Order: sequence, then structure tokens, then C-alpha cells
Amino acid sequence: MNERRWLKKEGPKWMEKGLVEKEQLDGILSLYEKKNNNLLPILASILIGLGVLTFVASNWGNMSDLFRLVIICAALIGFQLIGYRLIEKGSETLGIALVGIGVITFGAGIFLTAQMFHIVSYTATAFILWMVVALLTYAMLPNSYIYLLSLVIGVAGLIYSAVSFQGFSFVLAFLILIVAGYLTFKEDHPLFYYFYSIAYSITGITLLVAYDLTYLWMTIIFFILYGISELIPGEKGQLAFRNMSIIGSLAVIFIHVFFLEELVRYEEDIIGSGAFYFIMLLGLGALIGWNKFRQNTQSNWLDLALFLPLFLISDIGDLLYLLLAFGYSLFILIQGYQLEESERINRGTFLFLISTLVAYIQLAWDFLPKSMFFLAGGVLLFILSWLLERRRRKWVHQAKGGRS
Repeated sequence: MNERRWLKKEGPKWMEKGLVEKEQLDGILSLYEKKNNNLLPILASILIGLGVLTFVASNWGNMSDLFRLVIICAALIGFQLIGYRLIEKGSETLGIALVGIGVITFGAGIFLTAQMFHIVSYTATAFILWMVVALLTYAMLPNSYIYLLSLVIGVAGLIYSAVSFQGFSFVLAFLILIVAGYLTFKEDHPLFYYFYSIAYSITGITLLVAYDLTYLWMTIIFFILYGISELIPGEKGQLAFRNMSIIGSLAVIFIHVFFLEELVRYEEDIIGSGAFYFIMLLGLGALIGWNKFRQNTQSNWLDLALFLPLFLISDIGDLLYLLLAFGYSLFILIQGYQLEESERINRGTFLFLISTLVAYIQLAWDFLPKSMFFLAGGVLLFILSWLLERRRRKWVHQAKGGRS
């Protein structure tokens, strides 16, 4: 329930008790704009647009080149003009959806035109043009949907280039990291920060794929993101970047737990030719540690443990990473109870359950029959969930002063 709806529900009760007058309540309600959360027009327009494009594509071979160009231009111009017209009339959600379909049509037009004139490209040029148009559209019509669409186009281009051509488009990376990054910090919205951090992570991973680098470099990618969260001033960006970097580092830890022996070639990949890896790791750790010390930050020091190169201890590296995941989740959980922060408690609970599940899969998969594996795993998670939920409710009860 959003704030406005809650106020409209509770307001009459306050009026009955004489706490506020009707004019005062109306004034309070006016401070909370009525938000339009109806996403059906956006979903409907996307489906209609995809349906039209699919129909055209299926009959593409039966059309002349001139008629094909007319269809592409008409669809592109039509979606854009109708979209902007609807926005001017107040139908913002539907208008933005149609403008987004216009951007999608532009990209489809690039590929269909290239196919029509037998133009072959082994680079991400089409995606670069497509993303530039999406960013220009966002500049004229700032909206989270258009912003997300531009990031999706850029990320799709990077993935396509890495998978199809074993190449990495630095121009697309510039558009995502610098141009979209500028827009992200300019808007200063939590949703934008999370979208951007995801796009940043995928950009880094595609770089590793394109240059066939070991997955261990993912730790550096997420460590850089964590360092950015320490240096930027805004709390919204700090929280988003820190959360995504921790999620990413935990994902790498769980990869270590399952595949450390198979994926890491110690002498060849790291110790023999990876001095730069350790230089970056130590440099980032020193910079972040110095910044924490300079700002007298008492909490979150344990976050740095998530980036430790425990894989160097080859014999028990996977076990150490598993213990690290357990220790970190328990620390967050205990810290949440001490600070009486429900968000931290929920995060610690979730991480502890995930760590338990990973440990159970790693240790029990080879020893138990598959039916007993899933049955025992489900029972274990139910018991842990019940115990943690019971402890959380007890804390909430105590925090409310014993009121039921």
C-alpha cells in the first residue's frame, strides 16, 4: 500500500477524532502525487509491436525492396509521432510505450535493411547506432523505461559481439559506462543506480568472455564497483552499488565452492601471468581501506573479506569460501539484531539460507540418493526458515516494547 492510499484510508479516522480538519487532510494528500502504476498499456503496446514486426518478418521475402523501406519508415515515424502526441494529451504511459516501440522499430529496421541489401558486419556498429538513438530519445523524453531500454540495447550488443565475434565493443562500453553513467548520477534515482550497476557488471563479464580471461577477474570487476560505492557522495548510489557488488562477489564465491578445482589453473592463469591481478586487488583494497579509515567508517569492514584470494590455498580453497559465506551472512544477521535494523536482518537471513543451500548441495549431492537429497534439503530449509522467522518476530516484539 503506497503512502497516498494509506493516508486516504486513515485520514477519515483522524477527522473523526478531531486530529485534522478536512482542508488539512486535503493539503496533506496534495503533497503525495497520485501515481499511475498501470503498466498494461506498456505491455500491450510491446505485444502489439512485436506482433506487427513478427508478421512483417514472416512475409518479408514476398515484398519488394521499396515496399520494405516504406514499411520500416512508416512504422518508425508512426510510433514516434503517435507516442509524442499521446504524451502531449496526457496519456503519458501509453505514449512512452509507443515511443519505446519506435526505438525498437529503429533497431529492427537497421537489421532488416542490412539483410535486404546483403550488408554483412562483424562489429557491433548496428547496436551502437541503436543505442545512440535510444539515448537521444531519453534526452528528449526522460523516463525510466527509455533509460532501461537503452541499457538493454547496449548490453545486448556487447553480448552479441562477445559471443558471435569474440570481440568487445569499446564504443558500446563507453556509451554504457560513461554516457549512461552520467545520466544515472544526474537522475539520482535508486532504480537507475541498480540498472546501471547490472549493466556495468555485464559489461565487465563480456570483456572477460571476449578476451578469454579467467573468471577470477570477476572479483576485480565487483571490487571496483564496491570501491565506487565508497567514493561517491550520494547514499542512494552507495547502497545500490554496494549491494550489487556484494551480490556479485557472493556469486563468485559460490562458483569457487562448486568449480574451484576445475576452473582455476593456478600456475598458468594466476601465479604465472597474473601479477596485474594481485596488484589491482591489493591496490583496490588499500584504497578502500584508506577511505574507510579516513571517513572513520566503523561498519562494513567485513565486506572486504569477500574479495580475498582464498583460491591460492588450493587444497581447501572451496571449503574456506564456504565458511566465508556462512561467516559473512551470520555477521550481517547478528549485526542487524544489534542495530535493530529489519532490512539488515532480512538480508542476513536470506544470505544464510542461500549459504546453507549451497553447502548442502556441495556436501550431500554425491552421498545421498537424489530423492532423499531433495527431501532432506527441503526439510532443512523449512526448519532453518522457521527458526530464523521465530527469532525475527521475537526481536520485532521486543522492539515494540512488548506490545502484542
